[in-house]
Amino acid sequence: MSTLHSYAILEDRYDCLSEKKVVQLTIMLPGAGCAWAKKSGGCYMCGFSRSTYRYTRGRLLPALVFKAMLNKALAEAITAEIVAIYNGGSFLNPREIPASIPTWLCDRIARHPFVRQLFVESRPEFVDPALIQGMVASLGGKTLKVGIGLECVSDIVREKCVHKGFSLEDYEKAVDVLRNHDVRVLTYVLLKPVFLSEAEAIEEAVKTIGYAFKHGSDEVALESSFVQEDTIMHKLFQKGEFKPPWLWSIIEVVRRTYHFGFVQVGGFTDEPPPIAIPNNCPKCSSTILKALQNFREQHDLIVFEGLRCECQVEWQKELNKVYPLLEERIGNKSVTIGMCP
Repeated sequence: MSTLHSYAILEDRYDCLSEKKVVQLTIMLPGAGCAWAKKSGGCYMCGFSRSTYRYTRGRLLPALVFKAMLNKALAEAITAEIVAIYNGGSFLNPREIPASIPTWLCDRIARHPFVRQLFVESRPEFVDPALIQGMVASLGGKTLKVGIGLECVSDIVREKCVHKGFSLEDYEKAVDVLRNHDVRVLTYVLLKPVFLSEAEAIEEAVKTIGYAFKHGSDEVALESSFVQEDTIMHKLFQKGEFKPPWLWSIIEVVRRTYHFGFVQVGGFTDEPPPIAIPNNCPKCSSTILKALQNFREQHDLIVFEGLRCECQVEWQKELNKVYPLLEERIGNKSVTIGMCP
């Protein structure tokens, strides 16, 4: 991995289309901030809005700023095959990223000698058919991929434990629009939102991944909860009412869903930096983290063979614990954090 600028890095990533590692240019843009976070406080695990606000104070910067940043990064990343854009919100929302930028960027990508795929993220309500059609046309035959954070398939979990703010119907409509324009779909799935037990979190993630592939997702990114400051998850973590998932749980979900389709495992670093990440015991955590990194690079279950540790007994005990009904737990804990989902 090499840093081009404070907002752009070059890194090797496993690509499921070519089934090998390729060079990806990752660009972090100073968007105006997630519209959902501004409206409602956002998702309970997300600290991105706080980070974005630090740069823009919630304002939409002129298109010229974004063009200058993108041009500079693309000019210096001549070997990149994939360009991934992150803006702490929805790239397709004109109130977060200037309306002219998506098609302008696609035209710029079309003229790049090596880039063959552009990846952006969006909430489903901003997946507009006309915009998607214009982006695809401007890419001139290169691939567009859009990531959508479904997180959880169960309505109560998605709304009361994540606070996502959209329905399965919204997600399915967006996926249909993207598929109808030959756009690849990546679905983010969250392992262990607040209020869920370890066993419930595993089952919800497995069920959500299966649903995503069944309803048209080409890929899934399994994102395991890590704690960022000034979030609802952080408040519960401070009270001892939440802990990130075991690393064993991540492996369990991957093993049970590997045959569904391409499931990648997200990393545990971000901006702002997390204060707690998934872990096992001190004896094996570093080994398991290395195995997960090997999986990201190879996408082969063989990297998990032979992994053993005494703490698996404690993990299994955690899975076997009996808890009150989820609705009851949500009601009790929402009082302790001073808000009701």
